[in-house]
Amino acid sequence: MPFGSTPVPKCGADGIVRIRAEIAEKTIKFVFLEYCDLHGIQRGRVITSERFLHDAKTGFMMSGISLIRLPTGGVPSMKDMPLSVKFNGLRFLPDLATFKIVPWMKSFASVIVDPRDTKGECVGYSTREVARVQVGRLKEYGVQIFSSLEYEFAVLSANTLKPIHNDTSGHLIKYFLEDWDYLEELYDGLQNVGLEVEQIESEGECAVYEFPIKPSEGLQAGDDGFWLKKTIREVSQHRGYLASFSSKPFPEFGGLSGHFKHSLKDMSGRMLFFNGSGSDKMSKTMRHWLAGLIHHAPAMVIFGCPTASCLRRLASPSRATPLYPNWGIDNRRCSFRVKNHAPENTYIENRIFGAGCNPYLALAVNIAAGLDGVINELPLPEMVEGDGHSTDNGLPGPQRFSEKLVDAVEALENDTVLCDALGEDFIRPYLNAKRHECDREMEAIRSGDSAFYDRNYLPYL
Repeated sequence: MPFGSTPVPKCGADGIVRIRAEIAEKTIKFVFLEYCDLHGIQRGRVITSERFLHDAKTGFMMSGISLIRLPTGGVPSMKDMPLSVKFNGLRFLPDLATFKIVPWMKSFASVIVDPRDTKGECVGYSTREVARVQVGRLKEYGVQIFSSLEYEFAVLSANTLKPIHNDTSGHLIKYFLEDWDYLEELYDGLQNVGLEVEQIESEGECAVYEFPIKPSEGLQAGDDGFWLKKTIREVSQHRGYLASFSSKPFPEFGGLSGHFKHSLKDMSGRMLFFNGSGSDKMSKTMRHWLAGLIHHAPAMVIFGCPTASCLRRLASPSRATPLYPNWGIDNRRCSFRVKNHAPENTYIENRIFGAGCNPYLALAVNIAAGLDGVINELPLPEMVEGDGHSTDNGLPGPQRFSEKLVDAVEALENDTVLCDALGEDFIRPYLNAKRHECDREMEAIRSGDSAFYDRNYLPYL
């Protein structure tokens, strides 16, 4: 079956009429045109609301180089793909369904834009497009993914880049009380951009919080991750804080997670992971899907922990950081934690993913891996019933995930299924950027540059 891209939503007249009325009612002066780079960092441009309304249908010409920028802004060279040819002169079309008023900034709105090349075709190295393609593949089978990302973030002083609290005991009510005005402002911002927050969680680290949100269908889950990070970063900035999603902001931290929770349902809404007659309540579809995730887990690491800094999460893991490609029922020490309580509450939690992950790539790679398991009916390895960090449990010992970026690059290069699914137009610049990061990290290690990780990742992710 040929798998192609689903079309980017058109800029319909009804959408423009609605937005024009909203801009007038809220006296909006400026609009952010925003998109994600490879690392999930928001980039774009600010234009006037008048120009937005005039040109929304035809789009906005911008350079595409920022789609592949490193967190610090540099662009790694590519020998066989001239940047001036491949990444410049793109037309960015707004997805009007994503237009939102930005409540924490006076007279501002924001919209997600999708790049098109000179022929009007979708750009394969846009991470939102990569996710859209994988969602489209599932739809060809009459299946929809239902997912959300649980992003943790560290609250730092913008001046010192140090946590605003230094107590590591975790879950202290006193910090909720001290920070409540700030936390409530974050909650209001998230709710106002359409995210349904389920709870506010304080983690067991210095000033680490989490705002779990309700799952969404298809590409919307990637957009939700985009808006969650944007909201938390910008509201925090107005408070004089830096909200860092770096998966390992400090060596003494256990790491910040970005667990990807997901299930499948058919187009009628029937949940596909639950089977009440089985002892583990897992359907055949769920078992094969999970087998695909486990099979491709080594290649997933570079998406779950996408930078040299993020991979430190695996070098000195906390008690709940996964180390092996394994699974268990409600087992936080495994890479894949299965919840199997009821049809609507049976899902897989991919715990490989850290807070630094790109929400669109998290969505895309989980679909690509799971779908391969279903299509080829991959067998599910035995469940881990004890310590997911131990190989002393009677099961064959899988290879531990490497904390080295060069090994993560090699694992993805060797996974032809994932590379083919995500597409050459994406894989080539992504691996090129990762190899460039490998070289920079090795140079920093050789020169004794101890500030390399903080300088290149902490303020940006």
